[in-house]
Amino acid sequence: MVLNLTFTLLAGKTIVKQINEDIQREEFIDIVSHFIANTDAHRFIVNGKQLDLCDDENFEKQKRFLLKNGTTVYVLERMIGGGFVEMSMLIAIILGEMEQELHKLETSMDNESPCAVCKEEPVCLKLCCNRVCKECFCMYFDSCNLKLRCMVCKRQIPYEQIFKTAEFIKSLESLDEIRDLMKHIDCQICRCGTLMVNETLQAQQQCAQCHRHFCFFCNKDWNDDQMKNDQYTCHSNCDYEVKKSYELVPLKSNPHVLIPNRRCCPRCYMPGAYDEKCKYHTCVTCLYSFCFICLEEEELCKTKYQSNYQHKCTDLKEQHFKDFSTIIQH
Repeated sequence: MVLNLTFTLLAGKTIVKQINEDIQREEFIDIVSHFIANTDAHRFIVNGKQLDLCDDENFEKQKRFLLKNGTTVYVLERMIGGGFVEMSMLIAIILGEMEQELHKLETSMDNESPCAVCKEEPVCLKLCCNRVCKECFCMYFDSCNLKLRCMVCKRQIPYEQIFKTAEFIKSLESLDEIRDLMKHIDCQICRCGTLMVNETLQAQQQCAQCHRHFCFFCNKDWNDDQMKNDQYTCHSNCDYEVKKSYELVPLKSNPHVLIPNRRCCPRCYMPGAYDEKCKYHTCVTCLYSFCFICLEEEELCKTKYQSNYQHKCTDLKEQHFKDFSTIIQH
């Protein structure tokens, strides 16, 4: 069987290649060497996993579940010492195209079932268990991190069930793919669009494409006077250092208990803030519910420590740089 693979390279460039389903490691290297001069200077990532191009046995195992028809292979520059559209730019593009896309969406009138957001407009889009009017849709979509999620049953709705334009759907899928990559602390997108992987996890790096010197973790231009070249952080209001930091505040329902005012989700690593309700927090990105004190899943915290929403379960668990996932093994 012949498979179509899309290789995504620097600055958004894509190359489509056909390979045999039973391709061998050396054959794969030969194919990619036609458009990547030095394969050793790159990493090849599929579904957040690195293809092993050094070991025949591992490659044989990987290709069975990673290399499928239509698969996208991301080609990352190795940084010894992370084209693409920068995520914030891609989000801006999507929101800018949203108004035009809304005109194409199907609506229906139902006076008995108005918009679930404004509670007034009867002409709405049907979204699984609820209905949303076009005026409220953008606010709803933005609050769900540009994902379609039912407000009742929380089921994630495939983009193609609602949106009509193939290019718009592809932009949303690209955003999801980039977000999945950017969950890894050793992955970064330079402002020029180059996707890179950091093998040393040192802060100071230079982009091979635009030659900019920058902090790998916060993507700011490098400043010798304000930054220090350490692993994981430049110490200048750096992203991951900020993500794992917090201030202790009194738990509203029990002021004797101190709780972090922010935490990173242990499952998807997205930051979230204390909502002044209880110590349990549901991540708005992946819907994982966990304790702000012990970081255990909510139900596990309750059973493991015989705890509840307003009492301390155990000593405060710290989050460390090494808790964040990586694309490659360091």
